[in-house]
Amino acid sequence: MAAVSEGTSKPAQITFRPTGAGKTSSNQADLHLGKIRVTAPALALPRPPSFVNFDTVTGPILLLQLKRLGDLILSTAAFSALRKLAPDARITLLIDDYSRELIPAIGSVDEVWTYDRRNSFSLWARLIQQNFDVCLDFTGNDRSALIAFLSKASRRIGFSFLARRAIRSWVYTDLVPSSVRERHTIDHYLDLVRSLGKVEPEPVPWLDIPPGFLSSANLLRKELSIEERYFVVHPGAARPEKYWAPDRWRAVIKYVWQALKIPCLLTGGSDSQELKHVQAIQNGLGASCPSFSLAGRIDFLMTTAMISQAQLFLGVDTAAAHAAALFQRPELVLFGPTNPFHWLPRHPAGRVVRAGFGYPYRANQPREQGHPMSELSTETVIRAMEDLLKDFDQPGKEGL
Repeated sequence: MAAVSEGTSKPAQITFRPTGAGKTSSNQADLHLGKIRVTAPALALPRPPSFVNFDTVTGPILLLQLKRLGDLILSTAAFSALRKLAPDARITLLIDDYSRELIPAIGSVDEVWTYDRRNSFSLWARLIQQNFDVCLDFTGNDRSALIAFLSKASRRIGFSFLARRAIRSWVYTDLVPSSVRERHTIDHYLDLVRSLGKVEPEPVPWLDIPPGFLSSANLLRKELSIEERYFVVHPGAARPEKYWAPDRWRAVIKYVWQALKIPCLLTGGSDSQELKHVQAIQNGLGASCPSFSLAGRIDFLMTTAMISQAQLFLGVDTAAAHAAALFQRPELVLFGPTNPFHWLPRHPAGRVVRAGFGYPYRANQPREQGHPMSELSTETVIRAMEDLLKDFDQPGKEGL
């Protein structure tokens, strides 16, 4: 398991502010971190990316992924690819404190640092004190640009969209062309590592769930009197606009119960709005449709352990759906405002539906506009569910 480090003091207020009454000076720019000011020389566009000879990389490598859980999960393919390119390098990963629950399951790195906005001064001090050879920024915002700068790495690599802001583009030595709007998120993050060298076969996202979590998941299942076969429904998300109506969820859950005769395990986070949403779904199911709610009662890594052993997963576009994809669980993911082109599960047992469209739906339009979840009908979801159950009940298939 990777080592863990975190900030322990006052929060740092981070801003990028050019000099000169709000206008960028022709020969300098300022980066502000609390009371720390660094004056940069004249801005210049970075050179195109080139392969790194990792035989000459003697210092550590820093990876920056400060986005949410789903992005972190999908970034793990890139982490594995980098490990193949640099098997002997010491790799440090910096993640947002929100994602710290996943640390025990993240492989391919030697150490994980966490960034807590409320308590981060020691982290900034540590960055200034330590030297890195290479820094890869998977995040691409002001905060990660400043961290890349403070890493003092001789190669600071980010995405080419950062060049839209001159101060950001100055921070990096290499900018990699990869459009977040034209690529699946897995490929987008892999592009950053592909710029450093060729990896074949390319890794897929993966989490190494510690055996203790799997054992605890089995014990919890037994305490709930759930047999080995069950299906997971994860209806909540960080964005409430991804919620689907409780009565529609109940109809689909009852359909799966009638088809498979296995109980439903409802999972979710601890947000009060999400808990109310899950409770509204469960309240109408009744005793004739066995269901158990673990929403808010277990952390995300334990939720992932439960999903990894489920016969089926149903949920909206959220980190839990990406977790189901890691373990190639038969799954149906409901999309509305977000585009499945960028986020859909890519394994054979994955299916998607999208608000505003019927079924079957082809996620092949990277700039397709989103629709509210209210435009996703119960009939469309059940039709997709029928297709999934039918497909995986054929000879030679794993079955449900």
